[in-house]
Amino acid sequence: MQPEPYSADIQPGSGPKSNGPVTWSIRGVERDTRSIIEKAAERTGKTMGQYINEDVRSLVQSQLTQSQLPAAPIDIQNQIDHLTKIVEGIAERMPEQGRKSFWQRLFG
Repeated sequence: MQPEPYSADIQPGSGPKSNGPVTWSIRGVERDTRSIIEKAAERTGKTMGQYINEDVRSLVQSQLTQSQLPAAPIDIQNQIDHLTKIVEGIAERMPEQGRKSFWQRLFG
């Protein structure tokens, strides 16, 4: 029987196919980070494993499944400019009597 490979040797999708707990060493995690995770787990009444499996996993999954990243200000400005051009084009095709400002249409 061979020992479990180190975490650096495990590739996504490889290894045992069970969903049971495994021994896992995370290299490069600062002591402060571990301490914060321990405190958060303790406050929720969970072990570190439970906290990572439930809370951290949920957070990361929600980040990965977001349909779209927030738009940058330049992207928003480009969209506004495009929509403004569309509205101006429509307004130019309207008969003169139909051209009222927003405030005129709102307050009569």
